[in-house]
Amino acid sequence: MCKAGADENIIVVASENTDSELQTTTVAAIERIGCRALHVSLCSYPQDTLTHPFIASVLPSADFIIDLTGSFARSSVLTKCMSDLRVLVLRCKDVRELRKLVVSSGVVRRAQALERLSSSSRELKIASGAGSFLTAGLASVQCVASTGIASCKGEVAEWPSGIFRMVFNAQQVNGEAVFMPGDIFTGTGRVLSAPIHLEIENGNLVEILGDSPDANFVRSHLESESDADMAYQLTNVSLGLTLTRHHQGAVPSDQREQQAGRCSIHIGNSMALTMEKATVLFDDQFVFELGNLSGSLQPDPYEKNALGANSL
Repeated sequence: MCKAGADENIIVVASENTDSELQTTTVAAIERIGCRALHVSLCSYPQDTLTHPFIASVLPSADFIIDLTGSFARSSVLTKCMSDLRVLVLRCKDVRELRKLVVSSGVVRRAQALERLSSSSRELKIASGAGSFLTAGLASVQCVASTGIASCKGEVAEWPSGIFRMVFNAQQVNGEAVFMPGDIFTGTGRVLSAPIHLEIENGNLVEILGDSPDANFVRSHLESESDADMAYQLTNVSLGLTLTRHHQGAVPSDQREQQAGRCSIHIGNSMALTMEKATVLFDDQFVFELGNLSGSLQPDPYEKNALGANSL
């Protein structure tokens, strides 16, 4: 994920709370491709990890860093010394969680395909339950892809990753979105037990239909937003790109948005609802069909092999 080459110097940073098998697996993978690994496990350190005297002393000789602590992503020091570094923040609590995800260039390929479609298509269409559609014009869409791959100096990537995010002109988003039982209230991990029907006009949520506990939860969440002007505005739509080995166990709820075939609608500053079986089209080209990758986004032979027969 950092395009490591033989003879490069890699610092693997862990803490006393980092899973030991994850540490040894990471170091073994680095050494297998001929890199020189410096494995650093830090005891509790109250300040920014990068200010630790030992870390600061070895940074000048490093080509890239693999951070198993999660602290580098929020480091204030990193921007000052990262111009010659690539950084990968690995957010997996153990090896089992890591093995659920297929690591390949397919995530980048899918992001590139979506970038081309977003620039050459007129509209995005999301089909959900009960024949409802949400449409968004693509004339002025802004797209950001997170692929989890840091291949150039100065890049910081996080894994798990794999999201293609689209920010629209609010006036161009209209229609209905129906979230079904099994869909996810991302962030809280709440799994919906009843349908939630949202009506969107000119990029704003104007109606939440239904009186179920899930619908009332959405209402109360939006009412508690600190920014009243933003609370009911559809801020972006994201498409998940990362393949998952389902036979390895369930994916944590905070990673569901990144799973291939998942479509998330973000409203306000903190609410996101993720469709588990989304159908998404660019004009008349399917990219997701009922939660499965379609068209140019389908897994390549390597990914299919990596997934295993039980995951297809």
